[in-house]
Amino acid sequence: MEKIHQQRPEIIQSLQNNMEKLFQNSCEKIQTELNINAEKIWDDFQSPINRCLDKAKELQHQNQKGSIQYLVFSIMQYGLCFDRIELRIDALDDGFYLDTQEASAHYYADFLQDFFHKDLESLYKKASEQFIRIQHYEQVQIKKKYAEYYYSLLFHMVKELIDLVYENVLDSGISITERFKVIFGEYMDNAVILHDEEADNEILLNRD
Repeated sequence: MEKIHQQRPEIIQSLQNNMEKLFQNSCEKIQTELNINAEKIWDDFQSPINRCLDKAKELQHQNQKGSIQYLVFSIMQYGLCFDRIELRIDALDDGFYLDTQEASAHYYADFLQDFFHKDLESLYKKASEQFIRIQHYEQVQIKKKYAEYYYSLLFHMVKELIDLVYENVLDSGISITERFKVIFGEYMDNAVILHDEEADNEILLNRD
């Protein structure tokens, strides 16, 4: 018989201010890390992007994938099982729902992990001080909620780097459609469009 956990939503509510303060403090340190190691962080980020694009190009040459319509950055939810902040990158053609060969890679945001782990330790400690017998599933709830702050940070990072990401797409030599888009989120669900080839082409035509 499946055990039903008694939810204590007040735990998350009580930690809200702590989460915001912790994240703000960590962001200041992360910004310093970005300033010092910007080149390495970009190299670590573009490496899985290029692996994904190289795989797409290889499949195109084998006639197993059409022109790429979407480059998708999505959150790897299962990464939280291992306390990891991670993204999945997919290159999808216009028949992506029929794909039998994936062109994908994972981005493990190495420069964020230590900050995330330390913040979680602080939140778990604070929760145990305020509530009796914090359970593992309650720690998981705290982790999922707090991870949203770091996912937001990754979204803004990808958004800031979108021009460089698009340059990598062009430099890769893959075939893309006239409707090519770079999106952050789920291509079948909620997503934010960061680059829209069709819209850019319309702007150029209107200028002529």
